[in-house]
Amino acid sequence: MNIKKLKLINTYVLTYYKLNSNTQFIYLHKFFFGGVTTFTAHLIYTIGISEIKNNNVILRPISSNKSENRLRDFGYGLHYKNISSKVLRNIQYPFLTMIKDDYYPIILNLINNTQRERTDNIVVVIHDPRDISNRISELIRKWKIITIRRSVQQYIQQKYNLNSVFLYHPFYVYPTISSILNRKGAVSISRIGFGKNIDIILKANKILESFGINGIRLYGYPTPLYIYLHLNGKNGAVEFNKYYYGKFDKSFLSVSNIIATKKFVVDLSLVKNDGGGTQYTYLEAIHNNCALILHRRWIQDLNNDPKYCDFKEGYNCFAIDNEKELAELIKVDPDTTKIINNAKRLMHRHTDINWSKVIDNN
Repeated sequence: MNIKKLKLINTYVLTYYKLNSNTQFIYLHKFFFGGVTTFTAHLIYTIGISEIKNNNVILRPISSNKSENRLRDFGYGLHYKNISSKVLRNIQYPFLTMIKDDYYPIILNLINNTQRERTDNIVVVIHDPRDISNRISELIRKWKIITIRRSVQQYIQQKYNLNSVFLYHPFYVYPTISSILNRKGAVSISRIGFGKNIDIILKANKILESFGINGIRLYGYPTPLYIYLHLNGKNGAVEFNKYYYGKFDKSFLSVSNIIATKKFVVDLSLVKNDGGGTQYTYLEAIHNNCALILHRRWIQDLNNDPKYCDFKEGYNCFAIDNEKELAELIKVDPDTTKIINNAKRLMHRHTDINWSKVIDNN
């Protein structure tokens, strides 16, 4: 199959749940890449976007007193609009697809509304432990809190006494390039930043070079400070730019184009007080029939309750601790059929989950 001829999905030909028109998705983040952006897109597609373009707009509050009129490109066929944070007071059913402490003054506008009779129908999604602080926890205590990994649910309950509803990551089943035979090599599509252990990949690539084997290609949005401190020849890593292939368009087609020809997707993410569950890079890999290579601490960290771990090394993923193990795994090039088939057993939980049930418009 010619990859370049794969057509984009039609974003307006969808089966969708009918949402109350008062429900409004709020995006509280200064970046438009990474897991939060991907989550927002998959959420809207799985719940179902309206057939009317203007009803698909995601609102992004800013500190300005004026809202913008123009629509901006969010990616994945969606749009967003920068609005004055004061507009939040008038939104009856807000759905915050993420939250950060930096936005505390803006978030206050949600509850600074004398007409708001209740706050338990304000929905907020907590992605990882770094999203929560002491002052944020007090602000959202009476909101409807959603967590997307069991380890996060456990953490915020123990540390902040916050009760939450656990739901699996929503995943939109988009068309993939599925006819690629004899897949070879490995790729990383993670953000190039802290917590992703990209330096381990580069060190492994240096070892692979000595074997005459192609290294792991890197794609993703770069964090300049991380690159300066940990890459570019520092700490024994090879030159970053040698294996960096740049950013990719925020579309389902772009992701499939990059990884569907590869045998492995490498994601060495580690988050303090988190782990065991899924991330979107994992789900993208499984959906595109790639085998996952994870950091062993993600699935074996003693801080995580084993019963909350979705992955088992040698069963539905591969796992490594360092660059030597990663290079050796790529060199050995094991058969991935059973790993992929077992990993696919996880997908129905993400494709069948109905997030529309958490939207309370009554």
